[in-house]
Amino acid sequence: MHYEIIVNENAGNGNAKNVWSTVQSLLDQLQVSYSVHLTNHPQHESYIANKLAARNLTNTVIVVVGGDGTLHNTLNGLQERQVDNDQQIPLAYIPAGSSNNFARGYGISMKPAHALQQILSADHAYQTNIGKYTEAIKNEHGYFLNNIGIGFDAAIISRSNHPSAKKRLNRAHLGRFAYLRKAIGVIYDQQPFSLMVQANGHRDAYGRAFIVVATNHPFIGDGFQVIDTARITDPAIDMVVSERKNWLQTLWVIRAFARGKLSHSKWARHYHVHKIHYTTTSLEFGQIDGEEMGNRFFDLTVSSTKYPFYQVPEQ
Repeated sequence: MHYEIIVNENAGNGNAKNVWSTVQSLLDQLQVSYSVHLTNHPQHESYIANKLAARNLTNTVIVVVGGDGTLHNTLNGLQERQVDNDQQIPLAYIPAGSSNNFARGYGISMKPAHALQQILSADHAYQTNIGKYTEAIKNEHGYFLNNIGIGFDAAIISRSNHPSAKKRLNRAHLGRFAYLRKAIGVIYDQQPFSLMVQANGHRDAYGRAFIVVATNHPFIGDGFQVIDTARITDPAIDMVVSERKNWLQTLWVIRAFARGKLSHSKWARHYHVHKIHYTTTSLEFGQIDGEEMGNRFFDLTVSSTKYPFYQVPEQ
């Protein structure tokens, strides 16, 4: 097996550079066949992955060393070229970002040496559930590994991605605090919005939606659980919708969100479906795998599909 390794050394505020140094040393010691591709500008990993997919590689695994955003861009770069599901180049992941939520959801060790061993010890690809979306207004389509959100969580991402404070907090291993600190500001500023949801032949209208998250596994932000029952092994998509009606109810909802119990709350609606369609009638923040989608109208259809990962999940 040959490994094409895409490394974003800037991920995790530079932590990925140290992680890659550790991994490279181990690869050399074990005399593993590999090639390395260092990213040098935003979205570069998508370009690299696209070029690798065009080569129709066999007996090859693409290993991503970076954060959730690096993995997201690599997956989407591959899928732009790969039409035939039987010809998909397997992925693997060594987490080196600030959140690493896909690693939590899949069962990948946060220790680089252990994560590498999970790759090297695999003898087959694991068909892994991922999310798929189309957005009708801008005619977009793509894939996500973690979640796609509108409203509250996306507004937090928008604030957190302007990062002088985030860098300081992440370096002190206080990323969760950064997320919560931004959340407090969003509670005051984020206005409720109209949302229409269609799933399983039913249509639900929400006049004051506040939190709208479709997810592939439990984790969001810096390790919080948005839907604690979501599992990456389940081919269905989980989505939670919560409305904002008054301050007392809003504080209760945020408390449930922070504790990973929002989907069990009487103030939220939990969907567990294979396909869901939902629209907004106002400009709202959106996020996908922790990356900003901008402030825009949304007409989204979300479903699940599979992608091969050449990595043994932790039990």
